[in-house]
Amino acid sequence: MILHRLDLRLREWLGTKSVREKLGFITIAAVTCATLAASATLLVWRLVEQRATHTADTLALTRIVAENATVSVSFQDTGSADSVLETLRSKPNIRGAVIDIPTRLNFATYGDPPPPSFRLSDGRTVAYAGWWLLTSAPIENHEVRIGTVHLWTDLRPILWSALGAAFAGLVLALALALMLSLFVLSRLRGLILNPIGNLHAATRHVTEHRDYAHRVPVISHDELGELTTAFNRMLARIQANKEELRAANTLLSDEMEERRRLETKLLETSRQAGMAQVATGVLHNVGNVLNSVNISANILREAISSNPRLKLLKQTTDLMRAQGDNLPRFLAEDPRGRLVPKLLIEVADQLIAARGEKIRELEELTQNVEHIKQIVAMQQSFAKAGGVVQALKPASLFEEACCLAQASVNRHGVRINTHLVETPQIETDRHQVLQILVNFITNAVQAVKVRPDGDRRIGLHLTLVDQRIRFAVEDNGMGIPPENLQKIFQHGFTTRKDGHGFGLHSGALAASNLGGSVHVHSDGAGLGARFTLELPLRLPANIARAA
Repeated sequence: MILHRLDLRLREWLGTKSVREKLGFITIAAVTCATLAASATLLVWRLVEQRATHTADTLALTRIVAENATVSVSFQDTGSADSVLETLRSKPNIRGAVIDIPTRLNFATYGDPPPPSFRLSDGRTVAYAGWWLLTSAPIENHEVRIGTVHLWTDLRPILWSALGAAFAGLVLALALALMLSLFVLSRLRGLILNPIGNLHAATRHVTEHRDYAHRVPVISHDELGELTTAFNRMLARIQANKEELRAANTLLSDEMEERRRLETKLLETSRQAGMAQVATGVLHNVGNVLNSVNISANILREAISSNPRLKLLKQTTDLMRAQGDNLPRFLAEDPRGRLVPKLLIEVADQLIAARGEKIRELEELTQNVEHIKQIVAMQQSFAKAGGVVQALKPASLFEEACCLAQASVNRHGVRINTHLVETPQIETDRHQVLQILVNFITNAVQAVKVRPDGDRRIGLHLTLVDQRIRFAVEDNGMGIPPENLQKIFQHGFTTRKDGHGFGLHSGALAASNLGGSVHVHSDGAGLGARFTLELPLRLPANIARAA
């Protein structure tokens, strides 16, 4: 990742430099990198060699100390053994030493002796522990081991010395590399930069003065020479085509005039076709809502005309009116009269409870009528400015569309399952979105009619994907054959006997006007279908301004 970013930054930086600067940078960088690689290799080899030499010298010194301490260890003379170890004082890089005998550790010591965990065993004579070199040698008397000498040495002074010498060599090598790169660069400028400079100057001259008769001298026979020759040929070809363009421009002017005339005529034809399409869209969308209006009106009429409570109330009032002046005695003494107050209370409670249902039905009826007005107003201004753009909750749009189509859903015994996730608000035209969603739900209701009662299902799905809201209406109905999927949103295409092919096409146009799109998916006939409306959270700037 870091190397990729460095490469991008380097490319960006080089992109602002001239060819001369790029060539100089690449030449110096290549020579410097080669010098650094060679110096690093030499340094590693030198360090390895230095460590190996030091290791051999230290091991030999350890064996010499072991031989010199043989007599002292044989006679258990600690003072003599200490004197032998004191001879190591001339080696400042030796941190410490110790002589161990089988019956006693630390028989004799020098400096800071290595701890027991650092002392070698199992016949090992050399080991490394970080910056420390550990060596050991046996003390033998007539080939019998009577003790062991352990040394540990600090490798850092030797390594720092080697690094210092290598750094001095590196500085010298870099200086020589810089001089070499400058020499190579001076030679390359004449071979590469001069032809490129000529091409650059010629390109600016042709661009500024449009002098296509200008030619670049060919000073080499390599790829740059071929490029210069090709550039000259291109100028000659442009010069030849210039005259042809003049003649073509005259002909093109005549054709453009004719095209403008045809476009004016086409726009008028399109306007008339659009007016017809708007009219059919109004009829289709109003028809969808009128179905719900008709059902709501029938429900209210049946609720009022066939209400048994009203009949019972009328019978009770007729009975009371028939008593005349004897009404108080009738209510107080007659068994039927005593039941009248209780009956009136029960009927009143039932009428009050039913009143709420009728008010809700009237509100739904009013809402459908208002939606019809909005559809007409929206379709009339379809080719003009957009509707009112406002911030809305996507879930509420789905719920409102479901309410608008509820009458058709209930009439056909369809069960609706909702899967609505929490989403941010969306800025859009409420009535255009409702037009699309109601059409989706109405079509889904028609599609599931082929299923038996109790198995007619519609799913409403609301999701947020990549800052776009997806409204999906899924059904388990008749499905869509593969050959019809590409034509489903075309104007006039329908598979229903009583269909017109305007609803889905009008919905696709409305979605496009809102900066969104509509999609359809079906696995085939009899396998259901899924219609999706996708809208951005925020309207595009050009659509928002129009709205």
